[in-house]
Amino acid sequence: MPNYRDFLPELKSMTLFQRIEDEELLSLLEVMKPEIEFRKAGKYIPLPIDIEKGMFCIVLKGKPLNRLEPRLDVYNMPKFTEPGMMMGEIPCLSEMNRSQAPRIKFKGPPPGGLRNDTYDLYLLKMSGEMVTKFYGEKYCKAQSIMIRNFLGILAQKVTDVRKEKVEAIAALEVELAPYRLHILCAGVSWKLVKEIAEQWNKEHPDLPAIVTPGGSVVLIREVISGHPCDLLISADDAIIRSMLIPEYAEGYRIWAGNKMVVIGEDLSDNNWTEKLLADNATFKHHNPYADPGGYRAVMAILLADNYEPGLTERLMNHPGHIGMEKNPGFFSGQKEAKYTFAYHSTAKSSGKNFAELPDIMNLSNPSLAEEYAQVSFEVDEKNTVIATPIAHALTIPKNARHKMAAKEFAKMFLDIDKTAEGFLSRSGVFGKDPLS
Repeated sequence: MPNYRDFLPELKSMTLFQRIEDEELLSLLEVMKPEIEFRKAGKYIPLPIDIEKGMFCIVLKGKPLNRLEPRLDVYNMPKFTEPGMMMGEIPCLSEMNRSQAPRIKFKGPPPGGLRNDTYDLYLLKMSGEMVTKFYGEKYCKAQSIMIRNFLGILAQKVTDVRKEKVEAIAALEVELAPYRLHILCAGVSWKLVKEIAEQWNKEHPDLPAIVTPGGSVVLIREVISGHPCDLLISADDAIIRSMLIPEYAEGYRIWAGNKMVVIGEDLSDNNWTEKLLADNATFKHHNPYADPGGYRAVMAILLADNYEPGLTERLMNHPGHIGMEKNPGFFSGQKEAKYTFAYHSTAKSSGKNFAELPDIMNLSNPSLAEEYAQVSFEVDEKNTVIATPIAHALTIPKNARHKMAAKEFAKMFLDIDKTAEGFLSRSGVFGKDPLS
Protein backbone atom coordinates (compact mmCIF):
# COMPACT_ATOMS: atom_id res chain seq x y z
CA MET A 1 0.00 0.00 0.00
CA PRO A 2 1.34 3.49 -0.81
CA ASN A 3 2.61 5.45 2.16
CA TYR A 4 0.36 8.51 1.99
CA ARG A 5 1.99 9.95 5.12
CA ASP A 6 5.11 10.73 3.06
CA PHE A 7 2.98 13.19 1.07
CA LEU A 8 1.04 14.71 3.98
CA PRO A 9 2.22 18.33 3.43
CA GLU A 10 1.13 18.15 -0.22
CA LEU A 11 -2.17 16.47 0.68
CA LYS A 12 -2.92 19.17 3.24
CA SER A 13 -2.25 21.88 0.64
CA MET A 14 -4.90 20.46 -1.70
CA THR A 15 -8.29 22.12 -1.95
CA LEU A 16 -9.86 18.66 -2.18
CA PHE A 17 -8.68 17.73 1.31
CA GLN A 18 -8.84 21.09 3.08
CA ARG A 19 -10.42 21.18 6.56
CA ILE A 20 -9.82 17.43 7.13
CA GLU A 21 -7.71 16.50 10.17
CA ASP A 22 -4.39 14.78 9.40
CA GLU A 23 -5.10 11.33 10.81
CA GLU A 24 -8.67 11.31 9.49
CA LEU A 25 -7.36 12.15 6.02
CA LEU A 26 -4.72 9.43 6.09
CA SER A 27 -7.25 6.87 7.33
CA LEU A 28 -9.67 7.83 4.55
CA LEU A 29 -7.00 7.47 1.86
CA GLU A 30 -5.92 4.11 3.27
CA VAL A 31 -9.46 2.76 2.94
CA MET A 32 -10.02 4.38 -0.48
CA LYS A 33 -6.66 3.04 -1.75
CA PRO A 34 -5.96 5.43 -4.66
CA GLU A 35 -2.83 4.39 -6.57
CA ILE A 36 0.18 6.69 -6.80
CA GLU A 37 1.96 6.90 -10.16
CA PHE A 38 5.29 8.57 -10.92
CA ARG A 39 6.19 10.64 -13.99
CA LYS A 40 9.77 11.77 -14.64
CA ALA A 41 10.44 15.40 -15.56
CA GLY A 42 11.59 16.18 -19.08
CA LYS A 43 9.20 13.88 -20.90
CA TYR A 44 5.70 13.96 -22.28
CA ILE A 45 3.45 12.66 -19.55
CA PRO A 46 0.93 9.93 -20.42
CA LEU A 47 -1.77 10.72 -17.91
CA PRO A 48 -3.37 7.91 -15.88
CA ILE A 49 -6.86 8.78 -17.12
CA ASP A 50 -9.39 6.25 -18.37
CA ILE A 51 -12.73 7.80 -19.28
CA GLU A 52 -14.27 4.40 -20.02
CA LYS A 53 -13.48 3.22 -16.49
CA GLY A 54 -14.13 6.63 -14.91
CA MET A 55 -10.51 7.08 -13.76
CA PHE A 56 -9.10 10.58 -13.39
CA CYS A 57 -5.92 11.85 -11.75
CA ILE A 58 -4.77 14.50 -9.28
CA VAL A 59 -1.28 15.93 -8.98
CA LEU A 60 -0.01 14.72 -5.61
CA LYS A 61 3.49 16.18 -5.65
CA GLY A 62 5.28 18.36 -8.18
CA LYS A 63 5.96 22.06 -7.89
CA PRO A 64 7.37 22.82 -4.41
CA LEU A 65 4.83 24.10 -1.91
CA ASN A 66 6.76 27.34 -1.36
CA ARG A 67 6.40 28.22 -5.06
CA LEU A 68 2.66 27.74 -5.50
CA GLU A 69 0.70 30.56 -7.12
CA PRO A 70 -1.85 32.30 -4.87
CA ARG A 71 -5.53 31.52 -5.50
CA LEU A 72 -8.12 34.27 -5.43
CA ASP A 73 -11.01 31.97 -4.50
CA VAL A 74 -11.22 29.07 -2.07
CA TYR A 75 -11.95 26.49 -4.75
CA ASN A 76 -9.76 27.78 -7.59
CA MET A 77 -8.01 24.94 -9.41
CA PRO A 78 -4.20 24.87 -8.93
CA LYS A 79 -1.96 25.29 -11.97
CA PHE A 80 -0.44 22.31 -13.78
CA THR A 81 2.25 20.53 -11.69
CA GLU A 82 0.84 22.03 -8.45
CA PRO A 83 -0.55 19.60 -5.84
CA GLY A 84 -4.32 19.26 -6.13
CA MET A 85 -4.54 19.98 -9.87
CA MET A 86 -7.17 17.57 -11.30
CA MET A 87 -7.23 16.17 -14.82
CA GLY A 88 -10.05 14.27 -16.47
CA GLU A 89 -12.49 14.44 -13.56
CA ILE A 90 -15.33 16.12 -15.48
CA PRO A 91 -15.49 13.70 -18.46
CA CYS A 92 -15.09 10.77 -16.06
CA LEU A 93 -17.72 11.87 -13.53
CA SER A 94 -20.19 12.92 -16.24
CA GLU A 95 -19.66 9.62 -18.11
CA MET A 96 -19.27 11.44 -21.40
CA ASN A 97 -18.44 8.15 -23.08
CA ARG A 98 -22.11 7.16 -22.65
CA SER A 99 -23.42 10.28 -24.39
CA GLN A 100 -25.54 9.82 -27.51
CA ALA A 101 -24.54 13.27 -28.76
CA PRO A 102 -21.89 13.67 -31.48
CA ARG A 103 -18.42 13.19 -30.06
CA ILE A 104 -16.45 16.33 -29.33
CA LYS A 105 -12.84 16.52 -30.40
CA PHE A 106 -10.97 18.30 -27.62
CA LYS A 107 -8.05 20.57 -28.29
CA GLY A 108 -5.19 19.56 -26.07
CA PRO A 109 -1.73 18.10 -25.73
CA PRO A 110 -0.23 15.68 -28.24
CA PRO A 111 -1.11 11.98 -27.87
CA GLY A 112 1.97 11.37 -25.73
CA GLY A 113 0.56 13.52 -22.93
CA LEU A 114 1.50 16.85 -21.33
CA ARG A 115 5.05 18.14 -21.47
CA ASN A 116 6.64 18.66 -18.06
CA ASP A 117 10.22 19.90 -18.20
CA THR A 118 10.62 21.04 -14.61
CA TYR A 119 9.32 18.74 -11.88
CA ASP A 120 9.04 15.04 -11.19
CA LEU A 121 5.34 14.34 -10.67
CA TYR A 122 3.48 11.97 -8.39
CA LEU A 123 -0.14 11.47 -9.45
CA LEU A 124 -3.11 10.06 -7.53
CA LYS A 125 -5.44 7.84 -9.57
CA MET A 126 -9.06 8.23 -8.46
CA SER A 127 -12.59 7.57 -9.68
CA GLY A 128 -16.09 8.79 -9.00
CA GLU A 129 -16.94 5.46 -7.38
CA MET A 130 -13.89 5.75 -5.13
CA VAL A 131 -14.92 9.24 -4.00
CA THR A 132 -18.57 8.40 -3.28
CA LYS A 133 -18.43 4.80 -2.04
CA PHE A 134 -19.58 4.23 1.56
CA TYR A 135 -16.65 3.05 3.69
CA GLY A 136 -18.39 3.00 7.06
CA GLU A 137 -19.34 5.50 9.73
CA LYS A 138 -15.73 5.86 10.87
CA TYR A 139 -14.85 7.67 7.64
CA CYS A 140 -18.11 9.60 7.07
CA LYS A 141 -16.93 12.92 8.51
CA ALA A 142 -13.73 13.11 6.45
CA GLN A 143 -15.43 11.77 3.32
CA SER A 144 -18.31 14.26 3.54
CA ILE A 145 -15.82 17.16 3.80
CA MET A 146 -13.94 15.80 0.78
CA ILE A 147 -17.15 15.53 -1.27
CA ARG A 148 -18.14 19.06 -0.22
CA ASN A 149 -14.74 20.28 -1.41
CA PHE A 150 -15.14 18.33 -4.65
CA LEU A 151 -18.48 20.04 -5.34
CA GLY A 152 -16.90 23.41 -4.56
CA ILE A 153 -14.11 22.77 -7.05
CA LEU A 154 -16.55 21.77 -9.79
CA ALA A 155 -18.77 24.78 -9.06
CA GLN A 156 -15.74 27.08 -9.22
CA LYS A 157 -14.79 25.62 -12.60
CA VAL A 158 -18.29 26.36 -13.92
CA THR A 159 -18.10 29.88 -12.46
CA ASP A 160 -14.73 30.49 -14.09
CA VAL A 161 -16.02 29.30 -17.46
CA ARG A 162 -19.05 31.57 -17.17
CA LYS A 163 -16.82 34.49 -16.19
CA GLU A 164 -14.60 33.88 -19.20
CA LYS A 165 -17.70 33.76 -21.40
CA VAL A 166 -19.03 37.02 -19.97
CA GLU A 167 -15.66 38.69 -20.47
CA ALA A 168 -15.49 37.42 -24.05
CA ILE A 169 -19.00 38.72 -24.77
CA ALA A 170 -18.13 42.07 -23.17
CA ALA A 171 -15.01 42.34 -25.34
CA LEU A 172 -17.09 41.53 -28.42
CA GLU A 173 -19.68 44.15 -27.45
CA VAL A 174 -16.92 46.76 -27.26
CA GLU A 175 -15.90 45.87 -30.81
CA LEU A 176 -19.50 45.95 -32.03
CA ALA A 177 -20.48 49.13 -30.14
CA PRO A 178 -20.05 51.41 -33.18
CA TYR A 179 -22.53 49.23 -35.07
CA ARG A 180 -25.25 49.07 -32.38
CA LEU A 181 -27.80 51.54 -31.04
CA HIS A 182 -27.46 51.22 -27.27
CA ILE A 183 -30.64 51.89 -25.29
CA LEU A 184 -30.48 51.85 -21.48
CA CYS A 185 -33.97 51.77 -20.00
CA ALA A 186 -35.58 51.70 -16.57
CA GLY A 187 -37.55 48.59 -15.69
CA VAL A 188 -40.79 50.57 -15.66
CA SER A 189 -40.33 51.30 -19.38
CA TRP A 190 -38.94 47.89 -20.39
CA LYS A 191 -42.11 46.51 -21.97
CA LEU A 192 -42.65 49.60 -24.14
CA VAL A 193 -38.99 49.93 -25.11
CA LYS A 194 -38.81 46.28 -26.07
CA GLU A 195 -41.75 46.70 -28.45
CA ILE A 196 -40.14 49.74 -30.09
CA ALA A 197 -36.79 47.93 -30.34
CA GLU A 198 -38.41 45.02 -32.18
CA GLN A 199 -40.01 47.44 -34.63
CA TRP A 200 -36.76 49.40 -34.97
CA ASN A 201 -34.69 46.30 -35.72
CA LYS A 202 -37.03 45.32 -38.55
CA GLU A 203 -36.69 48.77 -40.09
CA HIS A 204 -32.98 49.30 -39.32
CA PRO A 205 -31.14 45.97 -39.64
CA ASP A 206 -27.92 47.88 -40.29
CA LEU A 207 -28.06 49.50 -36.81
CA PRO A 208 -29.88 47.11 -34.46
CA ALA A 209 -30.99 48.38 -31.05
CA ILE A 210 -29.48 46.67 -28.02
CA VAL A 211 -31.69 47.26 -24.97
CA THR A 212 -30.28 47.05 -21.45
CA PRO A 213 -32.92 47.29 -18.69
CA GLY A 214 -32.12 48.03 -15.06
CA GLY A 215 -32.52 50.35 -12.12
CA SER A 216 -32.12 53.96 -13.24
CA VAL A 217 -29.48 54.79 -10.63
CA VAL A 218 -27.39 51.84 -11.78
CA LEU A 219 -27.86 52.75 -15.44
CA ILE A 220 -26.81 56.35 -14.84
CA ARG A 221 -23.68 55.10 -13.10
CA GLU A 222 -23.03 52.99 -16.21
CA VAL A 223 -23.28 56.10 -18.39
CA ILE A 224 -20.87 57.97 -16.10
CA SER A 225 -18.40 55.07 -16.23
CA GLY A 226 -18.37 55.16 -20.04
CA HIS A 227 -20.73 52.30 -20.90
CA PRO A 228 -22.02 52.71 -24.48
CA CYS A 229 -25.32 54.59 -24.36
CA ASP A 230 -27.13 56.39 -27.16
CA LEU A 231 -30.42 56.88 -25.33
CA LEU A 232 -31.19 56.70 -21.60
CA ILE A 233 -34.83 56.20 -20.61
CA SER A 234 -34.99 56.86 -16.88
CA ALA A 235 -37.68 56.35 -14.27
CA ASP A 236 -36.76 59.64 -12.60
CA ASP A 237 -35.98 63.01 -14.13
CA ALA A 238 -34.40 64.27 -10.89
CA ILE A 239 -31.42 61.91 -11.03
CA ILE A 240 -30.70 62.89 -14.64
CA ARG A 241 -30.60 66.47 -13.42
CA SER A 242 -28.45 65.77 -10.36
CA MET A 243 -26.13 63.04 -11.67
CA LEU A 244 -25.73 63.69 -15.42
CA ILE A 245 -26.31 67.39 -16.11
CA PRO A 246 -24.24 69.30 -17.13
CA GLU A 247 -21.18 67.05 -17.45
CA TYR A 248 -22.74 64.06 -19.22
CA ALA A 249 -25.99 65.45 -20.69
CA GLU A 250 -27.44 68.84 -21.62
CA GLY A 251 -31.12 68.28 -20.89
CA TYR A 252 -33.99 65.81 -20.84
CA ARG A 253 -37.57 65.34 -21.91
CA ILE A 254 -40.31 64.03 -19.59
CA TRP A 255 -42.24 61.19 -21.21
CA ALA A 256 -44.82 60.24 -18.53
CA GLY A 257 -45.92 60.51 -14.93
CA ASN A 258 -46.93 57.75 -12.52
CA LYS A 259 -48.02 57.09 -8.95
CA MET A 260 -47.20 54.62 -6.21
CA VAL A 261 -49.67 51.88 -5.27
CA VAL A 262 -49.57 48.68 -3.21
CA ILE A 263 -50.20 45.31 -4.88
CA GLY A 264 -51.96 42.58 -2.90
CA GLU A 265 -54.83 40.14 -3.39
CA ASP A 266 -56.85 41.25 -0.36
CA LEU A 267 -56.12 44.97 -0.49
CA SER A 268 -58.54 47.79 -1.15
CA ASP A 269 -58.34 51.57 -1.02
CA ASN A 270 -59.96 51.41 2.42
CA ASN A 271 -58.06 48.61 4.18
CA TRP A 272 -54.43 48.89 3.06
CA THR A 273 -53.19 50.41 6.34
CA GLU A 274 -54.83 47.67 8.38
CA LYS A 275 -53.42 44.93 6.13
CA LEU A 276 -49.86 46.32 6.00
CA LEU A 277 -49.73 46.82 9.77
CA ALA A 278 -50.94 43.32 10.64
CA ASP A 279 -48.42 41.42 12.77
CA ASN A 280 -47.97 38.71 10.15
CA ALA A 281 -47.88 41.08 7.15
CA THR A 282 -44.87 41.21 4.82
CA PHE A 283 -44.33 43.92 2.22
CA LYS A 284 -41.44 44.83 -0.05
CA HIS A 285 -40.21 47.19 -2.75
CA HIS A 286 -37.26 47.49 -5.12
CA ASN A 287 -33.78 48.32 -3.85
CA PRO A 288 -33.97 52.06 -3.00
CA TYR A 289 -30.21 52.49 -3.49
CA ALA A 290 -30.39 51.40 -7.13
CA ASP A 291 -33.91 51.96 -8.39
CA PRO A 292 -36.26 54.98 -8.26
CA GLY A 293 -39.15 52.55 -7.82
CA GLY A 294 -37.48 51.55 -4.56
CA TYR A 295 -36.71 54.98 -3.13
CA ARG A 296 -40.11 56.29 -4.21
CA ALA A 297 -41.74 53.47 -2.24
CA VAL A 298 -39.70 54.56 0.77
CA MET A 299 -40.66 58.19 0.14
CA ALA A 300 -44.33 57.19 0.05
CA ILE A 301 -43.88 55.58 3.47
CA LEU A 302 -42.01 58.64 4.77
CA LEU A 303 -44.98 60.79 3.69
CA ALA A 304 -47.48 58.50 5.45
CA ASP A 305 -47.56 60.67 8.60
CA ASN A 306 -49.33 63.32 6.52
CA TYR A 307 -52.12 60.80 6.03
CA GLU A 308 -52.13 59.26 9.50
CA PRO A 309 -49.82 60.46 12.32
CA GLY A 310 -47.36 57.76 13.42
CA LEU A 311 -47.89 55.63 10.31
CA THR A 312 -44.40 56.26 8.90
CA GLU A 313 -42.56 54.79 11.88
CA ARG A 314 -44.92 51.83 12.14
CA LEU A 315 -44.39 50.94 8.47
CA MET A 316 -40.64 51.63 8.28
CA ASN A 317 -39.93 49.59 11.42
CA HIS A 318 -42.44 46.83 10.76
CA PRO A 319 -40.69 43.41 11.04
CA GLY A 320 -42.27 42.41 7.73
CA HIS A 321 -40.76 45.35 5.81
CA ILE A 322 -38.38 43.88 3.20
CA GLY A 323 -35.99 45.74 0.92
CA MET A 324 -33.98 48.28 2.93
CA GLU A 325 -30.64 46.41 2.80
CA LYS A 326 -27.93 48.61 1.30
CA ASN A 327 -26.16 45.64 -0.29
CA PRO A 328 -29.02 43.18 -0.66
CA GLY A 329 -27.21 40.47 -2.63
CA PHE A 330 -28.07 38.60 -5.78
CA PHE A 331 -31.18 36.80 -4.53
CA SER A 332 -32.75 39.68 -2.61
CA GLY A 333 -35.39 40.22 -5.28
CA GLN A 334 -36.54 36.63 -4.82
CA LYS A 335 -37.74 37.19 -1.26
CA GLU A 336 -41.45 36.54 -0.95
CA ALA A 337 -43.83 39.14 0.46
CA LYS A 338 -47.59 39.34 0.62
CA TYR A 339 -47.69 42.97 -0.53
CA THR A 340 -45.53 45.02 -2.91
CA PHE A 341 -45.11 48.77 -3.35
CA ALA A 342 -44.99 49.46 -7.09
CA TYR A 343 -45.81 51.94 -9.83
CA HIS A 344 -49.43 52.14 -10.97
CA SER A 345 -48.30 51.23 -14.51
CA THR A 346 -46.57 48.10 -13.20
CA ALA A 347 -49.59 47.06 -11.17
CA LYS A 348 -51.97 47.61 -14.08
CA SER A 349 -49.86 45.69 -16.59
CA SER A 350 -49.49 42.79 -14.13
CA GLY A 351 -53.25 42.33 -13.91
CA LYS A 352 -53.00 41.94 -10.14
CA ASN A 353 -55.22 43.57 -7.54
CA PHE A 354 -53.85 46.74 -5.95
CA ALA A 355 -54.79 49.53 -3.57
CA GLU A 356 -54.53 53.21 -4.43
CA LEU A 357 -52.56 55.36 -1.98
CA PRO A 358 -53.76 58.88 -1.11
CA ASP A 359 -52.30 61.71 -3.19
CA ILE A 360 -50.27 62.98 -0.23
CA MET A 361 -48.32 59.69 -0.39
CA ASN A 362 -48.43 58.50 -3.99
CA LEU A 363 -46.16 61.21 -5.52
CA SER A 364 -48.52 61.84 -8.42
CA ASN A 365 -49.90 65.33 -7.80
CA PRO A 366 -47.85 68.35 -8.99
CA SER A 367 -49.88 70.65 -6.71
CA LEU A 368 -48.44 68.78 -3.70
CA ALA A 369 -44.81 69.27 -4.76
CA GLU A 370 -43.99 71.33 -1.65
CA GLU A 371 -45.36 68.64 0.66
CA TYR A 372 -43.49 65.90 -1.20
CA ALA A 373 -40.24 67.88 -0.96
CA GLN A 374 -40.29 67.54 2.83
CA VAL A 375 -38.81 64.03 2.48
CA SER A 376 -35.73 62.74 0.69
CA PHE A 377 -33.58 59.62 0.29
CA GLU A 378 -29.79 59.30 0.14
CA VAL A 379 -28.95 56.84 -2.64
CA ASP A 380 -25.20 57.17 -2.01
CA GLU A 381 -22.74 59.46 -0.27
CA LYS A 382 -22.85 61.96 -3.15
CA ASN A 383 -26.51 61.93 -4.16
CA THR A 384 -29.63 62.63 -2.12
CA VAL A 385 -32.93 62.61 -4.00
CA ILE A 386 -35.68 64.97 -2.85
CA ALA A 387 -39.21 63.66 -3.35
CA THR A 388 -41.01 65.21 -6.32
CA PRO A 389 -44.12 64.37 -8.35
CA ILE A 390 -43.11 61.33 -10.40
CA ALA A 391 -41.72 62.23 -13.80
CA HIS A 392 -40.15 59.63 -16.10
CA ALA A 393 -37.64 61.20 -18.48
CA LEU A 394 -35.23 60.44 -21.30
CA THR A 395 -31.96 61.96 -22.42
CA ILE A 396 -29.24 61.50 -25.01
CA PRO A 397 -25.77 61.56 -23.41
CA LYS A 398 -23.16 63.93 -24.80
CA ASN A 399 -20.91 61.04 -25.85
CA ALA A 400 -23.65 59.09 -27.68
CA ARG A 401 -22.30 57.62 -30.93
CA HIS A 402 -25.59 57.66 -32.82
CA LYS A 403 -27.41 60.83 -31.79
CA MET A 404 -29.65 61.08 -34.87
CA ALA A 405 -30.72 57.45 -34.61
CA ALA A 406 -31.31 57.91 -30.87
CA LYS A 407 -33.60 60.87 -31.59
CA GLU A 408 -35.56 58.80 -34.10
CA PHE A 409 -35.92 55.92 -31.60
CA ALA A 410 -36.98 58.38 -28.87
CA LYS A 411 -39.68 59.87 -31.11
CA MET A 412 -41.06 56.39 -31.80
CA PHE A 413 -41.11 55.76 -28.05
CA LEU A 414 -42.82 59.08 -27.29
CA ASP A 415 -45.58 58.34 -29.81
CA ILE A 416 -46.86 55.38 -27.74
CA ASP A 417 -50.13 55.94 -25.85
CA LYS A 418 -48.74 55.47 -22.36
CA THR A 419 -51.95 56.24 -20.47
CA ALA A 420 -53.34 52.98 -21.84
CA GLU A 421 -50.46 51.25 -20.05
CA GLY A 422 -51.24 52.85 -16.68
CA PHE A 423 -48.90 55.84 -16.88
CA LEU A 424 -50.08 59.37 -16.15
CA SER A 425 -49.93 62.06 -18.81
CA ARG A 426 -46.97 64.36 -18.15
CA SER A 427 -44.56 66.18 -20.42
CA GLY A 428 -41.94 68.87 -20.32
CA VAL A 429 -38.35 69.72 -21.12
CA PHE A 430 -35.47 70.63 -18.82
CA GLY A 431 -32.39 72.29 -20.28
CA LYS A 432 -31.71 71.59 -23.92
CA ASP A 433 -34.33 69.38 -25.54
CA PRO A 434 -32.49 66.16 -26.49
CA LEU A 435 -34.76 65.79 -29.52
CA SER A 436 -34.05 69.24 -30.97
